[in-house]
Amino acid sequence: MKKNTKRKTIKTKQTTQKMKLDKTIGMVVIGFVVVSALLLIYSIYNLRVLPWKYVIAATVVVLLIGGLLSYWVLKSKGNGSKVVSMLVVVALLFGVTQFSTIRNLIGKVTGADTETHLVHVAVLKASDYEKISDFKDLNADFGATLTSEKTYIDMTIEKIKDAKIEFNLVSYDDYISMNDALFEGEVEAIIIGESQYNFLKEMNPSYEEDVRIIETYGFEEKVEETGRDIDITKDVFSIFVSGIDTYGPLSSVSRSDVNMIMTVNPTTHQILLTSIPRDYHVTLHSFGAKDKLTHAGNFGVRESMSTLEDLLSSQVGEKVEIDYYLRVNFSSVVNIVDALGGVNVNSEFNFNVGNYVYTKGSNHVNGAQALAFVRERYSLPNGDNDRIKNQQALISGIIDKATSPAIITKYNAFLSSVAGSFELSIPDNDFNKLIKNQIKSMEGWEIISIQLQGTGTHSKTTYSMPGWNLYVAEPKYETVKAAAEMILKMESGLRVSKAADWPFN
Repeated sequence: MKKNTKRKTIKTKQTTQKMKLDKTIGMVVIGFVVVSALLLIYSIYNLRVLPWKYVIAATVVVLLIGGLLSYWVLKSKGNGSKVVSMLVVVALLFGVTQFSTIRNLIGKVTGADTETHLVHVAVLKASDYEKISDFKDLNADFGATLTSEKTYIDMTIEKIKDAKIEFNLVSYDDYISMNDALFEGEVEAIIIGESQYNFLKEMNPSYEEDVRIIETYGFEEKVEETGRDIDITKDVFSIFVSGIDTYGPLSSVSRSDVNMIMTVNPTTHQILLTSIPRDYHVTLHSFGAKDKLTHAGNFGVRESMSTLEDLLSSQVGEKVEIDYYLRVNFSSVVNIVDALGGVNVNSEFNFNVGNYVYTKGSNHVNGAQALAFVRERYSLPNGDNDRIKNQQALISGIIDKATSPAIITKYNAFLSSVAGSFELSIPDNDFNKLIKNQIKSMEGWEIISIQLQGTGTHSKTTYSMPGWNLYVAEPKYETVKAAAEMILKMESGLRVSKAADWPFN
């Protein structure tokens, strides 16, 4: 009898302990559910791109799921509720990581406010110098031009000296005579800015076969702001779109091969794409001298923006302002288009590029096809002018796809793909507001494309490459005036029409 009582007592204690343990585990599971649910709600709110109705709806759903799971765990005696709850916790935490990733990616591609100035130390490829340290204790002669990019050249000289490398500095009036001195053996190395190096490559396509860069120094500089106070959800704003092909950081100062002004009216949902030929013969804002527009980019993105502002304003007697800039590495357009699942582009002609065939009218293209589409000019009747139209067509296709409901399921992949090939100076908070408005309305955009026109000729007096007989496009100022008037019309809040406002083919 005593043994039976003892066994019952032990069994009762074990049952009680098991119940306590089960209850403790249940409370721990409920804690995980509550914490993960609250983290997800915070992540959704902190993303700041969803309209309030979606945030509230998502909050209610997450709280409801958390509440039901907690109640189930409290009332059930088995382990099924706990297992299911932990699986839901994993799903909720995965959502947290996804929203956090999106938030971080938006931060990476927006709010750009600096650019990188590169300065190289270069030697003849036939020399024995492989790296800057090879000059230690040699006291060699280094050439430099201290009249252009002086600030960064001076900073580079100090960095070389900090590395305990002594050298004799030989100054030259211009980068061409400095380069001649290198090839004639007057100096063993030259200190040269990226823009000057690019000009030399433009003069001599085989330049890189003869010269070796043994060290590169980068210096960041803030890009000057326009100073306009803009509500991006209500006010008309313009973005300078700079398409570059660079192997350094996207922020590297380099020539701009694609130049567009994107004017956006968030109220009327109109976008005006104004393309300017890369060879346009313009007056550089900071130097007051004529040069090709593409060369302005070698002096910084703000130089390109200010030069275009001057060009447009001069024809209407009123300030035309460009508020932001977007730098796109067109070599990475493959990733952007593929992340969107392909885009539709309109071609004005039937043409082939390698194995790719484009027909007149709408074409659905993947990344590789899109890149070939915007690069080709030799197969097109009007060469570079038609290429610019194709570039506009691709930008339009990307905007159409990126603002459609279909992007929602690809949003993370899209941002991941552009993180290294896309730089936008719009602050991330303002960009989030723009996305929020788009999600709220899901309204399409009317995109109007125009192109400034010019007459092909040659010039030997460009600021960047004096003496070289360079091809330039002299502006047809009637097209500049019409474009400026369309931008100002949009600025006043009115809708524009290509048929009514652009009397050019």
